[in-house]
Amino acid sequence: MKIVQFAIGVVKTMCVICFLILTASLCLMILSRNLPFITFDVLWTDEIGRYIMVYLVFLGSGLAMIEGKHIQVDFLLNKMSPEVRKVVNLFNDVVTLIFCCIMVGSGYVLMRSTGTQVVSTLRKYFEMPMSIWNSAVMVGGLIMLLAVCVKIVKTLRSKDGEEQTLEYKGV
Repeated sequence: MKIVQFAIGVVKTMCVICFLILTASLCLMILSRNLPFITFDVLWTDEIGRYIMVYLVFLGSGLAMIEGKHIQVDFLLNKMSPEVRKVVNLFNDVVTLIFCCIMVGSGYVLMRSTGTQVVSTLRKYFEMPMSIWNSAVMVGGLIMLLAVCVKIVKTLRSKDGEEQTLEYKGV
């Protein structure tokens, strides 16, 4: 379980770093529009902000999956017996697992197809292929895939119908 907690800590740290980069990028963009003494080119801040936001969404979605904090309509689920609730939760997790597999596969195809493309506004400053930015789909999908696999295993091992989440004590 220490490896799982370490991975959760890494994802949380990546979310914090993405948020700090996003904040700095957008602040620089706003300041460059309003302060006359900023004479260097900051056109790249908009693109960086956009792609970091995409990464932040996918990482945050994976983190929400790990911690069981995705939105769930559970009105009918709470009225079911623990055994039926367990079956419904397992069905939901299997559907989520299939979706995550499709997401990872599609993210891989997207990365492969954009390996030679470079964002025009970023070309001057960063020689990063577009596949690095598009890898957010695959990375987020992998995090969610691993989280739902762990949840399915924990649900199958549990005796009651309680929802299973990964507990993390740290950052």
